Amino acid sequence: MLLNTFKKDIINQLAAIDEGRILNNPLAPYFRAFTGAFDPRMPFTFYFELKNKPLLFIFDAKPNEDRSRRTVFVEHCERICENTLRIINAIQELTDGGYLRVDTPASNKRPPLPPNWDTCWRKYTHFSPYLIEGLAFVCFSRLTPTQKLCDMRQKVDAHSVFP
Repeated sequence: MLLNTFKKDIINQLAAIDEGRILNNPLAPYFRAFTGAFDPRMPFTFYFELKNKPLLFIFDAKPNEDRSRRTVFVEHCERICENTLRIINAIQELTDGGYLRVDTPASNKRPPLPPNWDTCWRKYTHFSPYLIEGLAFVCFSRLTPTQKLCDMRQKVDAHSVFP
């Protein structure tokens, strides 16, 4: 497996989550968004109305008249979706390679929509079928690093490639 900075950040993020740590790398907002939590310190989050109906919520506490135009908002959301798809593809590659174990918890309870969500969050709903499937995979699964991933990290750490 070829490791670039992007994949290293994903691996570090997955390891930190597994260890109960919080990592502040460029991908941290995406991994927090996969939890479905609504927190004003988060720039965005993914929420599921149904298992096959994700929504992207962007935090924007400005009054409606001061918010960006719809086209600007959509472009921003599309960039988030493109990055999310790259993350999902890398996670799938790690899973296929035996670097991650995937468990589906018995309870997939997601946080509820906060009251008056529409005053602080903007909603985006245009997802490709592949992104919908990938979001369901990462949002509803527990991804646990396998020994194979831990061994690879140790080997790479010994060569000072990981930050």
